[in-house]
Amino acid sequence: MSAWPDRVAAEQVSLTRIRAEVADAPWLAEAAQAVAGRAAPCPLQDRLDSGDAGYWICAETAEGEKIVGALSGRLGGELAVWTWLAVDARWRHYGFGGAAVPLFERTARELGAGQVLVPLPADNGVALYFWLRLGYVPERAPALADGALPPGVGGDAVWMRRPLDGVGTDR
Repeated sequence: MSAWPDRVAAEQVSLTRIRAEVADAPWLAEAAQAVAGRAAPCPLQDRLDSGDAGYWICAETAEGEKIVGALSGRLGGELAVWTWLAVDARWRHYGFGGAAVPLFERTARELGAGQVLVPLPADNGVALYFWLRLGYVPERAPALADGALPPGVGGDAVWMRRPLDGVGTDR
């Protein structure tokens, strides 16, 4: 299995690997409160410190290239797990989050993952709709490789799953 790449690009967005300490930005603090399935606020830096691969979601805007969001995830054998995905409120509803998902999926597949999981808060209908639109389906109890939830994931999380068959060839 190879290492996570430094950059992954598509037409609408690119993912650039986070290689330094994450600076505080107001949108990151707001996102830490809302990130899916977390027992408590989950700062992006905590995800990176626990060994997750993290990426800035970058997009070309009228103001030039901007960081519009961030994501992180981890691999466990043939399973990839989303641990953080947020778009700055100023850049929501432009499709940047949805455009970043296939890039992460394709990269995870290239690294050996056959399916991907994402935890959601039970009361977040917007997140549920987002993931359903992208082909994820609810799952009651995921079988995680080590049997443990990733740090910061609440025991009441609703899990969504998507097989990665064909990802990277049709999107």
